[in-house]
Amino acid sequence: MERNYYQIRPEDIFVLQMKFRISLVIVLAVVAAATLRFNQGEAAEKPVNARIGAPIAATALQFARSETIESVSDRLRSERAKNLNSDPVFRDRKSSERNIEYKPSKNSTDAPQRAEFSSILTPSPILSFDGISNFNNVAAFGLIIAPPDMVGEAGPDHYVQVANTLFRVYSKTGQPLTAPIPINHLFLNLGTPCSSRNDGLPNIVYDQLADRWMISQVCSNFPPFRQMIAVSQTGDPLGGWFAYEFVMPNVKINDFPKMSMWPDGYYMTTNEVLGSDYTGTGIFAFDRKKMLAGDPAAGYVYFSLPATIAVPGGMLPADLDGLNLPPAGTPAIIATHTATEYGDANDAIRLYDFHADFEHPSASTLAERAESPIVVASFDPSSPAGRADISQPPPGDKLDSVSDTLMSRLTYRNLGPYQTLVANQTVRLTPSDQTYRAGVRVYEFRNSSGTFVPFVQSTIGDATSSRWIATAAQDHQGNTAVQYNFVADEKRVSIVYTGRLANDPANTFRAERSLVDGTGVQKGFGWRWGEYSAMSVDPSDDCTFWITNAYYSLESEQFSDFGWLTRIGTFKFDECTPAPKAAISGIVTNSVTGASIKDVSVEAYQYSRQTSANGAYGPLTLLPGQYQLKVSKPGYRDALRSIDIADGQTQHQDFALEPVPVIVTTGQTVSAESCGLNRAADPGETVTLNIALRNTGAADIASLDAELLPIGGVTSPGPTQNYGAMPAGGSATTRSFTFTVSPSVACGSAITLSLQLSDGSTGIGVYAFALTAGTPKIALAENFDRTPSGGLPSRWTRSAFTNTGAPDPTRNWILSGTRSISFTKSVFSPDPFQPGVNELVSPVFVITSPSGKLTFKNWYELETTFLRNRLFDGSVLEIRYDGGDWQDIIAAGGEFESGGYDGTIDGCCQNPLAGHRGWSGRSGVNQASEFIRTSVKLPVSAAGHKVQLRWRVGTDIGTFREGQYIDDLVVTDGYACSCGN
Repeated sequence: MERNYYQIRPEDIFVLQMKFRISLVIVLAVVAAATLRFNQGEAAEKPVNARIGAPIAATALQFARSETIESVSDRLRSERAKNLNSDPVFRDRKSSERNIEYKPSKNSTDAPQRAEFSSILTPSPILSFDGISNFNNVAAFGLIIAPPDMVGEAGPDHYVQVANTLFRVYSKTGQPLTAPIPINHLFLNLGTPCSSRNDGLPNIVYDQLADRWMISQVCSNFPPFRQMIAVSQTGDPLGGWFAYEFVMPNVKINDFPKMSMWPDGYYMTTNEVLGSDYTGTGIFAFDRKKMLAGDPAAGYVYFSLPATIAVPGGMLPADLDGLNLPPAGTPAIIATHTATEYGDANDAIRLYDFHADFEHPSASTLAERAESPIVVASFDPSSPAGRADISQPPPGDKLDSVSDTLMSRLTYRNLGPYQTLVANQTVRLTPSDQTYRAGVRVYEFRNSSGTFVPFVQSTIGDATSSRWIATAAQDHQGNTAVQYNFVADEKRVSIVYTGRLANDPANTFRAERSLVDGTGVQKGFGWRWGEYSAMSVDPSDDCTFWITNAYYSLESEQFSDFGWLTRIGTFKFDECTPAPKAAISGIVTNSVTGASIKDVSVEAYQYSRQTSANGAYGPLTLLPGQYQLKVSKPGYRDALRSIDIADGQTQHQDFALEPVPVIVTTGQTVSAESCGLNRAADPGETVTLNIALRNTGAADIASLDAELLPIGGVTSPGPTQNYGAMPAGGSATTRSFTFTVSPSVACGSAITLSLQLSDGSTGIGVYAFALTAGTPKIALAENFDRTPSGGLPSRWTRSAFTNTGAPDPTRNWILSGTRSISFTKSVFSPDPFQPGVNELVSPVFVITSPSGKLTFKNWYELETTFLRNRLFDGSVLEIRYDGGDWQDIIAAGGEFESGGYDGTIDGCCQNPLAGHRGWSGRSGVNQASEFIRTSVKLPVSAAGHKVQLRWRVGTDIGTFREGQYIDDLVVTDGYACSCGN
């Protein structure tokens, strides 16, 4: 599905309509090409896990704390008369989720299983009020933005709505508590280019286990693109937020992100688009625990599902609703669909399990569940060619049905006897030779014995109207609600909802109820009504459904062709009574000083809160039962307390934490050694090690004694050392320890130093850290600084040729002072516009161990497209043994640890390296190239050989760029030890 955000001034609509019609021709050509590509793939077979790539881990690029949203809102209210951004912008995200050749039959066998409406009306709205509208975008930016893409979540005291680029906080009675705020205000303190942008595709999650909020948007400023994620510091969305900027693991567009909460992480799926080609699905798990703590080192684990596995309509991560947790150890669930119209064997739902291991990311797994694919009642996801699908009453334009994807959210509940997954999608209700009508297919899958099976698989709709842009959810009793847009030939688009009780017949829904009746239509080009809406369940009673969706009034239609409004509303089933729950509150203080302690973690199993500045926490809302409360903060001794809490009960539990010292080392240096002066501890060697220690805890140490223990490879340790007074938070103090390294320690292995710490007669504990026996053995090292510019160091060679094989010395590698990391020079290759290739060859060096490694600093700017989907010029690294044939470093068995290749060099334009994987585009993750660290394990097969390395830069007939610089090159060959073994 194309993600198109149209940002225009009201007076510029006509001009941009003409521009759009021109660009649409290009988009359709791309779609046609991608359709052919997809249909040649493997469509129906169940994938093997080996086809899922290995996990990739990364940490946040930037972290900051936002100012409070209340203060931002106050400032914006006073500034709103100003135009915050007077420049007109027309944004057109192009991706290819709909690049599928649908094949609906005129007499389709996929007649959907139709839902029946009972005579019982769905309950009336409790609340119904207007949310963010395009009028707000005009006030905030001086722009009209489409589509709305509104989402929203309810918390205990607030409702927060997000619509493309704005968010707003409301009371639970519908009163706005803030101005509409641009999303980037959550990220301004990051100070990055992305912090000033509002690229939308928003998500919001209320985390009921921790009473926190999460808001996210994309940043599409330049590749690699970003996911911007903000997590509230408390349960109050009007307070401060933790802001994170995550760089995507490749240069693919992170399109159509969908986020969810699971007890161990915040999960996200994206449609991955390279240029304009759909390439698969990205699946992410963000470290929830660290993000809740405001840890700048929070990161993610990522898997990529290629297009041969993933459905182009995308995937959804399961979002936990309610307080009842999944069974312990249950992985996060990811869902997608298949259809015979895609060439698949069956209409089905596919489910994957994602286990994220943030401590050991390489141990993370993504695997299709045993019961998947789950065959469901037949449906037809096809729609008319292009996007002109759903008719409105005149003068409305036809609208996109968004029928190629499961619609957000995929909700998960543990209802005790069984677990449920609830999802929906838009499907075709009429044969292809009749007027297209869309309906909402609703699924409820139940799992009572380890596998999910269909329980509800009904389609809401008829042949005279259309229903689409739906969301579905369940309350804590398993009653299902569905809301969607409704339109008919004589009925303007309205927001309608329905539902069914858990014990109603599986195919029966209650009669529809309107949240708001539209009185206007969308007249603008582009068909972009919207791509998702939202429904959440109020955590206060776990019964009340909160809805947000889009509509038009006659006034908004007359204001603009894109004068969309949003509505927010609530309803509940009369049969639903509040869910069982209990609450714990209290204050945490310092047991010595009596002062309150902020940022203390209070945990009861998976339920958690953090203390505020006055030491207060809670209410910690949880299910009734028995728990062990754990209260912890670095620098204090953990406190544990068992509690038994009943339904409806609120307990007050105060804690006084004992402050303790926490000792860490800030560095170690060898000051004396008995054999070989390599400034390292070797096996069998007696060394004196200066160890700097610092107290990072909350309690002072009057007199710190440190005894080195004879374990972990340490023998004959010297006497206990006294560090003197160590105040909490003070500076480091250094003392010297003499010991002998055990001769049994292998060179290159770890020596564990364990210090028994005490403060007089009071034991503090054992602090341990590791050293490596010996030093890295250098096989080759070059910093390119000892040779005059223009030449090369001794025994390095170079050559350069055109693509016809003629010598071309103008493109040779040379030493250059233009860019460097250490001292003044590096080795440089230009990137000219003529086709050809140049080569830089290292001296011969010997590798004796299977653990050889190459590292160097790598700067490059080589010709690509802006989106880096086509790599026109590129650089490769090759290796050879004993003067034999050259091989690419990866093909020979090497493995990049960091700074690896960017992709495959394009074959369009006479580049001699076409088809090779290589470096291209810009080095680093920022807008300008920068030196990065490239580290590659040499092939194990290099051991025992004379080795050479070769860098080659290949160029085509296109434009030129600056080129490539290499500096501070080191090849290591395991470890060397001066004595012992």
